[in-house]
Formats: sequence, structure tokens, C-alpha cells
Amino acid sequence: MENIEELLQQILNNQNDLKQDLSDIKSKLNSVVEQTSDLTEFKTHTNQNFNDIKDTLKFLLHKEIETEREIFKLKQIKEIK
Repeated sequence: MENIEELLQQILNNQNDLKQDLSDIKSKLNSVVEQTSDLTEFKTHTNQNFNDIKDTLKFLLHKEIETEREIFKLKQIKEIK
């Protein structure tokens, strides 16, 4: 009878250990989910910033070309006179 009680106690102890392990795993998983969410948000924000920078650079290059054209035209007019 004592062996059965010891065995039962061991089973209960193992079950409690498993519950604690499961609780630890859930906690770690929640942390991973939260970090993943933060990283996804950061990635989205960063991609938008890169797109904004890309658009700004395209615009500036366009304006530079327009300015160079205007300078060229003015020089042409000046040479003609």
C-alpha cells in the first residue's frame, strides 16, 4: 500500500512539474508573440520610411534635372545674344 501511495505522490509531483513547465512555456511564448508583433510594426514603419526617402530622392533628382535644363537654356540664350 505504501508503494502505491509513493507512486501516486510521484505522479502528482510530476504533474505539478509539468504544469509549471507548461506555464513557463506559455509565458515565453507570449513574450515571443509580443516581440514578433513589435518587430512587424517596426518593419512596416521602416519600409514606409524607406519609401518616403526613395520618393524624396526621386523628386530631388527630378528637380535637379529641371534646374540644369533651365541653366542650359539660359546659357544658350545668353550665347545667342
